[in-house]
Amino acid sequence: MKPAWLLLISVGSATLGQIFFKKGVFITGEITLKESVLGELLKLVSNPFVLSGLVFYVISTIVWLIALSKATLSFVYPFAALIFVLVMLSARVVFLEPIPMLRYFGILLICLGFLLSSVA
Repeated sequence: MKPAWLLLISVGSATLGQIFFKKGVFITGEITLKESVLGELLKLVSNPFVLSGLVFYVISTIVWLIALSKATLSFVYPFAALIFVLVMLSARVVFLEPIPMLRYFGILLICLGFLLSSVA
């Protein structure tokens, strides 16, 4: 499989991981660490959404490492910027989070930077 496809799978998995993490902490509630740190961690890890997020992150990492073995770091690393874009847009769609106009401008700049860095 070509590195670009592997990277898109990795980026997609990392994005899904963040969405599942957010859903998990939404259900679990605010993490304050005022109580037992171990208790807070157990509460998180026992949440199926948080566990799913972790699974997606493991998949993302494995696929990322495979892509790194096939391409240069200077080609691979700009794909990480796409995670920021996809997570923000996914938060808007899935959780109906508002995105200020200035943040949309930031998304545009990230996309332009990604395109410029991946041209060669």
